[in-house]
Amino acid sequence: MSSVKKTTKNAGIYGIAQILQACIGFSLLKVYTEHLTPSDYGIINMVTAVTGFLGMFYLFGLQGAISKYYYEYVDDEKLFNKFIGTIITTVLMISLILTLFLFSTHKFILDKRLEKINFYPYMAIGLLTVAFSTIFPIYQGILQMQHKAKKYVIQQVTVFLVTILLNIFFIVNMKLGAMGLLLSSLIVTITTFIYAIIMLNKFIKWTLDKNIMVKSLKYALPLVPHTLASWVSNLADRFILNKLKNLDLVGIYGIGYQFGNIINMAAGAVNSAFVPWFFYVMKDRKSDKNQIYKFGTAFVSVYSLGALWLSILSPYIFKIMISKSYYSAVACIPYIAFANVFNGVYYFFVSGLFYNKTGTKYIFITSTISAGVNVILNFLLIPKYEIIGASLATLISFALTSIMVLCLSKIINKENDLKWKYKTMYFIVIISMIFTYTIKEIQLNFIGNLCLLLISTMIVYFVSGLKFKDIMNFKKG
Repeated sequence: MSSVKKTTKNAGIYGIAQILQACIGFSLLKVYTEHLTPSDYGIINMVTAVTGFLGMFYLFGLQGAISKYYYEYVDDEKLFNKFIGTIITTVLMISLILTLFLFSTHKFILDKRLEKINFYPYMAIGLLTVAFSTIFPIYQGILQMQHKAKKYVIQQVTVFLVTILLNIFFIVNMKLGAMGLLLSSLIVTITTFIYAIIMLNKFIKWTLDKNIMVKSLKYALPLVPHTLASWVSNLADRFILNKLKNLDLVGIYGIGYQFGNIINMAAGAVNSAFVPWFFYVMKDRKSDKNQIYKFGTAFVSVYSLGALWLSILSPYIFKIMISKSYYSAVACIPYIAFANVFNGVYYFFVSGLFYNKTGTKYIFITSTISAGVNVILNFLLIPKYEIIGASLATLISFALTSIMVLCLSKIINKENDLKWKYKTMYFIVIISMIFTYTIKEIQLNFIGNLCLLLISTMIVYFVSGLKFKDIMNFKKG
């Protein structure tokens, strides 16, 4: 099977898994929103934001080192096993030290920054969850590099379904509210941690090779500021909403963000398949890079159309799936959806920087600037526009990030000569945003909106410059 066909197939497998999870998850939102108050959702969003921040320091970017050096070590079985063993051992040591430190100092570090949320039980459960959440993603990352998409997806979907069942049990049967969702995550995380250790133990060598560790950290550590800044861009709005407004508004915003994040789920699924293929093509100088550029343009078109359709249809979906107390969340969905389209564009452009050893040292510059802009805009816009202000800040900062990464990639990767069709890609996103605004302003009924969506879809297809044979080539390779 050719690399293009394999990548497209894997992207399809990852995408189907994401869609399946999204469908099941959203079908249960009616249950969640009826049994969880906006304040409960606010607590969950805040704890998730904090654990997401801490997770960066637990992994220290070492997961990215596996993607980078996988093809360098994989041909030497003993060296590869030592490489993975060193990464795992390092991560476990960091996890133990950080967890003990945070539990012993939470009154001075966490409690003061989370005045409206009790450390026990909420943040305590969150800390344990992040401590046990480090190894399974590494194992899943290895499966991605091995192009074992089916095994990856089976595990991912199984974890998701078990989490859903536990959520229902704790929320509906036990009526534990926010703590129920946090408990189910902890139980699943501990289970996957044990499973990953068992699977990795079959081939890794438990060791701590100094040379491998230093080499991996040299690549990974420059990514930590970038990851930290990305966290700020993605989750700081919750903290600012909580500080300037209240937990209820954080919960309502979280529901809208969850809907808009469907686009990011699709982009993440495609990126999971794209990155190993991209690294392979870049390593093999004889490979045709034009397939990469067409692939990027095609999927940016898909993301843009997805955001367009989601933005227009979300009010109808809310009436079916969401409790009335959360209806106001629909207003922020178009902004979040298109913010994630720009994030999908960013995924393509940033791949060249991750491949280039020099590039990783500069990625954090773009993400830091974007994070700063995001925070400033949140403080300026939230007081007057509330969740609309938060979502608009996200849209602007994500768009800025993709543009800056493109510029940096063109400078850093002159040698590799990456010729993305960026003008077409951005034009597709912008025209889709214009269609969204226009259709919302016209305010037709459901059938009228559907007709306009179909017309818009055809226009975007022609604007993309792709031909039907290009799409079929992704399947045929």
